Amino acid sequence: MLLIGIPAYGQHDYTHAVVSDLRRERADFVIVDNRGDYPRLEDEEVITPGRNLGWAGGSNFIFRHAFANGYTHAMTLNNDTRLSPGFVAGMLDPRIPSDAGIVVPVYDDVNGHLRILSDYRGPAGNYEPKPVLRKLPFTDGCALMMTKQAWLAIGDFDERAFGRFAWGADVDLCLRARTAGFGVYATEMAYINHFGRKSATGLSRLYGARAQFRYRYGLLRYWGKEWRLLTTRTSTMPLAPPTRDAVTGSEGGPTHA
Repeated sequence: MLLIGIPAYGQHDYTHAVVSDLRRERADFVIVDNRGDYPRLEDEEVITPGRNLGWAGGSNFIFRHAFANGYTHAMTLNNDTRLSPGFVAGMLDPRIPSDAGIVVPVYDDVNGHLRILSDYRGPAGNYEPKPVLRKLPFTDGCALMMTKQAWLAIGDFDERAFGRFAWGADVDLCLRARTAGFGVYATEMAYINHFGRKSATGLSRLYGARAQFRYRYGLLRYWGKEWRLLTTRTSTMPLAPPTRDAVTGSEGGPTHA
């Protein structure tokens, strides 16, 4: 069972668009309304925390809410995204290896290892799923799904080290997952359009500079000067029935302090 959560802060047109995709997918979803002014389209579940939890805090709230309510998988999803048909089924494909702790879809944004092999950049609504899986050194948090088993082992995004903006918290979470023996995967059975930090850039002109500082600070603090070497290897494989032989195994990393 998968619960998809959207940490939202204004920009309701974007949220309403992805809500329409979630309804098409018959997904279980919840909106964490950080600004407290989200206008419902219909009867979607909206949780208003009473203060701005930020992206990391809102995502952590989603994980805790999902796993406390019986879900086996939880996803934090940016509001400035659109989803391919069959998105939920693709994310929960039983052929994904059993060691998977973090799984993401492919997309059309900046991270090269998250683009599909054909480099498709068109509308998510026209995307055709492909039975291809890749094992990643890390992923971003744009549409990050984590299993309850992995969450119990490694915990939340680190809000303290990576601050309000939380750039780098997704990289840190993936390194912790790998250290604990979980795989990080991207599946070409699901695809999103991401409209490029629309929610982030509305917060502050200094957003990028401050976020970059905390990104470097947090990764250096926990993983040392060699952290970049831990984020450089990606392998691609056909999506086959899950066996340990189908993957390269979990790459090691330093213990999270």
